[in-house]
Amino acid sequence: MFKKLICAAALACLCAGLQAQERVLYAKDYIKSGAPDAVPGVLALVKAAKEQKATKIIFEKQVYQLYDDRAFEKYLSITNHDSGLKKIALPLFDFHDLEIDGGGATFMMHGLIVPICIEDSDNIRIRNLTINWYRPLHSELVVEAVDSVKKTVDFRIAPEYPYEIRNRQLVFLKKGYEHNIDQAIYWDNKTNAVAFQNNLYVPIFRLNKSIVQSKPNEEASPYPVDPVDPAYRYRGAEPSISATQLKPGLVRISGVAPNMPKPGWVLVAKGLNGYNRMAPAIRVAQAKNLTITDVTVNHAGGMAFVAEDSEDIHLNGFRVLPDPNDHRMLSTTADATHFSGCRGKILMENCVFQKQLDDATNIHGMYVQVADVQGNVAGINIGHFQQTGNSFGHPGDQVVAVNPEVSAVPIADLTIRSVEQVSGRYYKVTFDKDVPAAVVPGLYLENTDAYPEVVIRNNNFTNNRARGLLISTPKPVLIEGNTFSNMMSAVLSPNEFSFWYESGYVGDLTIRNNTFLDGAYGTAKPQPLINLLAVSKKGDYIHGNLVVENNTFRTYSSSLLFVEHGKNVVFRNNRISYSGTYPINFENPVVDLENVGTAVIENNQYDPLFKVFLAPDMKVKQLKAKNNKAVKP
Repeated sequence: MFKKLICAAALACLCAGLQAQERVLYAKDYIKSGAPDAVPGVLALVKAAKEQKATKIIFEKQVYQLYDDRAFEKYLSITNHDSGLKKIALPLFDFHDLEIDGGGATFMMHGLIVPICIEDSDNIRIRNLTINWYRPLHSELVVEAVDSVKKTVDFRIAPEYPYEIRNRQLVFLKKGYEHNIDQAIYWDNKTNAVAFQNNLYVPIFRLNKSIVQSKPNEEASPYPVDPVDPAYRYRGAEPSISATQLKPGLVRISGVAPNMPKPGWVLVAKGLNGYNRMAPAIRVAQAKNLTITDVTVNHAGGMAFVAEDSEDIHLNGFRVLPDPNDHRMLSTTADATHFSGCRGKILMENCVFQKQLDDATNIHGMYVQVADVQGNVAGINIGHFQQTGNSFGHPGDQVVAVNPEVSAVPIADLTIRSVEQVSGRYYKVTFDKDVPAAVVPGLYLENTDAYPEVVIRNNNFTNNRARGLLISTPKPVLIEGNTFSNMMSAVLSPNEFSFWYESGYVGDLTIRNNTFLDGAYGTAKPQPLINLLAVSKKGDYIHGNLVVENNTFRTYSSSLLFVEHGKNVVFRNNRISYSGTYPINFENPVVDLENVGTAVIENNQYDPLFKVFLAPDMKVKQLKAKNNKAVKP
């Protein structure tokens, strides 16, 4: 009996110690029930959590209305978004060992506001939460009628998307924000996917370059101009379309693309580039050991999840898809997930990414252009206006120089000693030794330490615009057990210097046991479902090892695999059939390789409707092809 009492007392002390260590805060103690705006209470909760070093915050299962009017405000440079002074509902800056349990709550956002922002934090866990917007930051128009002769389309517009016609232009009105019908795309109401060969019908908002200009001489400057920056992008242009209201909620647009959409299709529009990626759902920067579990994002005015310069991120059961009760076609207006300059390991599993207006994920580094060199210091420029202010590196990081006019293969190695950000566009990087003479202004630098290992398994990536996965990392990548059906390529490694300046390439990529459904259906000409591109004017290898095995392809187009400048390629034990969803396309070979070292292509079964399995003019130094059979389904 005495022993039992001692054990009970010890257990009670242990539980009390654990409770003391856990330090739990409850949202109900800071947010009044039924509060018209929960933001002041949320900010008070965050402040208390910082002061008390809370380890857990628990919300109740209810809808929290979150307005931008009294939200926390900070200037944010968010990678691949429009930088600026941002309103934030839940700012988690310099937090450590914190769990946020949403308790099944819904954060209903109002206006241009970032729901969750995490910076300079580690061991953060967020779970069981939904993020949505009361009024979305994009707009949807249903095709009511078309006139192929007069080139007009009549659109039915629901009350959820209030508008006005200003100077014959259709402008949608949001809380503290407005947009026109630029950057628009058609969704097919029958397939719930981007319309087949959508590029034949858009852009609906075209810019007429024939307006009158005095064309004064440009102000003299020794520095380059970013032509896609909004300050320059729209010069000398005006809309070529015009809008007329036929009756409330029914608007006729004149001067649209040559090909007419079909009645019932839904036009999704988010407005001019440079003004339409304002409010991602979850933004992460300089964070470590982040876990997101069972979180749903129904909408965001940008990406659902975007991480920069962070390490070890786990997304489990992260869902990006419209709420069916909202009757919206679109979820987010940009990528479902995006990782720039991240490290450690990215693990993405049991996720669903559907109907977003850009890729399921994009994982990459960043090329920066050498502007000037003096001794061991290089001045560098950020290339794209939506990457200004991004982190390039840290002391001790390994950096290589590349000449885009020749190849993405490095020509010099350096180690960072320090980085000084002078402005959003211009940095000074000090290295541990003098910069080699071969590294001159105009060349690019790449941080080879700012790449992660990646595991992407058991996810559903379907019915979205653009690609499935953009993978640009030399670290090991496993893509396994996923389902793909995307407007463009399912897996793409672009390696480009020309627009986004997103660095990286495939080092060791395995794609196995996946299901590839109709893909590349939104472009006028089909793209390969697995597409590894590289920049090189030489015969060198940019990509490393690619293994594509035990996958099921059920698609309308024969173009499945293209690799250029790859060292080793394996394509085996795959099953390929025609889906019948769209008109069959067999113009391209199933497999096409350009400047590849070794290739093993074996034991694949393909539909005989796809007439050419291997491209006859493939450039491969050592090719082993056997047991590839045309088999009727």
